[in-house]
Formats: sequence, structure tokens, C-alpha cells
Amino acid sequence: MKIDGATLVLAAIAVIPWLGDLFESIELPGGAKLQYRHLQERVEAVEQQAAEARLAVGDASRQARVALVATSEGTRSPEAGLSVDRLVREYTALRRDEPSGPARTYRQEQIFAELARLTPQLADFDIASALGADDGGTRLAAYARLYALPAEEFLPALVDAACSEALPFNQYWAFHATGSIVDAAGPGNVRLATLQRLRAALPRLPQDSDRAGALRAVIGRLENATG
Repeated sequence: MKIDGATLVLAAIAVIPWLGDLFESIELPGGAKLQYRHLQERVEAVEQQAAEARLAVGDASRQARVALVATSEGTRSPEAGLSVDRLVREYTALRRDEPSGPARTYRQEQIFAELARLTPQLADFDIASALGADDGGTRLAAYARLYALPAEEFLPALVDAACSEALPFNQYWAFHATGSIVDAAGPGNVRLATLQRLRAALPRLPQDSDRAGALRAVIGRLENATG
């Protein structure tokens, strides 16, 4: 095999990714300078933007599906409370018995959408108690109620529940419920302590998750309001 200048250049380029931590640039024959670390940073930035765009599309799709059910015409009846109880039990059983995957997530979204439609019909729904409940189904019902019918007085309790929520699906919708209240109250009317609490929760989440994306969106609206 003949080794010439072109072969050496190609070999140098091939090892560039492994030299990034040692060198800022390499000068090729003829004076050409390859700024590979800067190139790597630009590639990573583009990949991050693409990942965020995919999350945003998925997020919008999930909210649209929920909104379609939550805003549909339904009969108001005294049995709404029984239906909510049934959905809460079904959600708990679903998480216990079904493996994680797209099918379970889809059914969970259907349950959340039904809760968002039904819980506003319950005049005696105890939001504060539901936010602090031990079972995830009851907490999900509280998030659905506040998502569909924002109540500013529950924002501090909701933020506390959202930041400490152990179930990823629940936490995703808890952050969206937080966003609903923030939008209803006006981002400029939200206390700084709430923003600080949300900021503190962000580093503890997987940064490429839909939960982190939902939380970043809320934080962004609050930060824009505060300048």
C-alpha cells in the first residue's frame, strides 16, 4: 500500500474525534487549518435543536389528543364521580399490570383526557387532598382537574406536587397543569419563589425527556415575564 500525502491527511482526519480533548485545531499540508472542536460544537448544537423539535412535536400531539376528548360534548350527570373513581382505579391497575410501552402510554392518555373532561363537573372534588394522595391515580385526577380548570390558589401546592412526583407520566401532566395555571393567572403575576422552585427541579430530570421539555416551557414563559 502506497502512503502519500493524501493518505496521511485522511488518516489525520479519521482520528480527529479522539483528539478533540487535546487540541483546538490541526494544520493540514498547504496551510489549511481544521477547527474541529468548533465544528463538533456546532454539530452537537444542531442535534440538540433537532431533538427539542421532535419533543415539541410529540408534546403538541399529546396535548391535542387530550384536548379533543376533554372539550368534547358529554352528558353531565351525578354519576361523574363514579366514573372518576373508576378511571382512578383503572389507572392504578394499568400501571401495576401492564408493561411500560406505547400501548400503556396511549391508554394512560385516554384516562387523563377523560379525567380532564369529568373532574370539572365535580363541585366537591377535593383538589388539595388529591394532590397529596398516596396513589398515582388520584394525583393524576388532580392534575387533570387543574389542567382543564386552572385555579390560581392551588399553584404552590401543584408545583410542590409536580416537582416531587415519582411517576413520569404524572409529572409530565403536572407540569402542563402548572403551565395552564400560569397562563390563566398571567406569568407576570406568579411569585418569584414559584419560578425558583421550578428551576431547582429541572436539573433532576432527564434533560431529553418530555417532562423536562414541559418544565422548560413553563420556566421560559415565567422568565420572559420577569425580563
